[in-house]
Amino acid sequence: MESYKNPYRPGAGTKPLVIAGREFEIEKARSLLKSVKFGSPQRSLMLYGLRGVGKTVLLNEIERISEDEGYISEHLEMSENDDFRRVIAKAVRKCLLKVDKVENLKDKAVNALSILKAFTLVIPDGPELKIDVEAAVGLGDSGDLDTDLVDLFVALGEAAKEGKKYICFFIDEVQYLSEQAMSGLIASSHRISQKTLPIVFICAGLPQVAALSGDAKSYAERLFDFIPIGPLAKGADELALIGPVAQFSVEYEDGAKNKILEEAKGYPYFIQEFGCYAWNEAANTVINEREVTESNKKAIEALDRSFFKVRMDRATSAEKKFMKAMSSLGKGPYKSADVASKLNKKLQSIGPVRATLISKGFVFSPQHGEVDFTVPLYDEYIRRNFDLSEFK
Repeated sequence: MESYKNPYRPGAGTKPLVIAGREFEIEKARSLLKSVKFGSPQRSLMLYGLRGVGKTVLLNEIERISEDEGYISEHLEMSENDDFRRVIAKAVRKCLLKVDKVENLKDKAVNALSILKAFTLVIPDGPELKIDVEAAVGLGDSGDLDTDLVDLFVALGEAAKEGKKYICFFIDEVQYLSEQAMSGLIASSHRISQKTLPIVFICAGLPQVAALSGDAKSYAERLFDFIPIGPLAKGADELALIGPVAQFSVEYEDGAKNKILEEAKGYPYFIQEFGCYAWNEAANTVINEREVTESNKKAIEALDRSFFKVRMDRATSAEKKFMKAMSSLGKGPYKSADVASKLNKKLQSIGPVRATLISKGFVFSPQHGEVDFTVPLYDEYIRRNFDLSEFK
């Protein structure tokens, strides 16, 4: 069939034509946004799960809903090299200028700008933001990120309340926040809730964010609603596959459909990828099993060349060897002691490499003494493409 009509949309955070199986999460976010507008403080949201489960798609959909509700929204995507202080300073400035026009700033907005200026002055080589007010003294200027973030967000919330505006920060890849930044974010959420200020945080990250949040603040679970995002349930995965083609009166033979769903294992990104190749392979409006057998092969080859490979290319030699040792054990999660054994090393000696793999977002610890990949099917990719004979 014509490739330009292909209804599948594999991509990082690209919205599929059908968002299947995420009704609970979307309704949860909608209720939160409405409650805050009503003046009823609620816990902010923390979505977490493996790569490919559609966390960014959810964030983008909730952002659309927030804008329909009249919120000022700021979408931040963190990376391992970002300094949260710089990123949030720029975002807060943008929000303040949307709360009030520069030529007509109200008292609370002026106060927030002065605290923002103080906040930026203590950032080493801080961002050059045009802020034509005097820097505050004693607020936002301590140099302690935890404390200063609370001052900054409270001032922003008070300005928003005075201006009768609502603000929602969407923070993606939140696992890249430092422990101090995470602590400050949680403490800010706490203080905002106590003061009934109209700011909401909706965050998404890899599975380790729950542990990172707990390490940062022991009461994190009382301030954020932690929502796991997993593979699509049976039925929802089928809808994600057949929904996009229905408008074209295209359908799958049962065998063809089952082959794709078996390969994709419920992960929305993979469903889009395998569906995309099946469409391109199909000769007519009924996609058959023979065509899917061929298209699955092409999809896997494409994933190996791009989705999987770009991650492996970021790893050091020691990190690659660690992940190969994991994959040689079969399907995870893996006991760290077993990985150490495959590497012919003592358990304590693999700790530094394990830690860097976690910080880079390659692996996470499902529970104490275990490790697993953050990318679904990554173990299969490694076994397909690398010689693991040294680990036998």
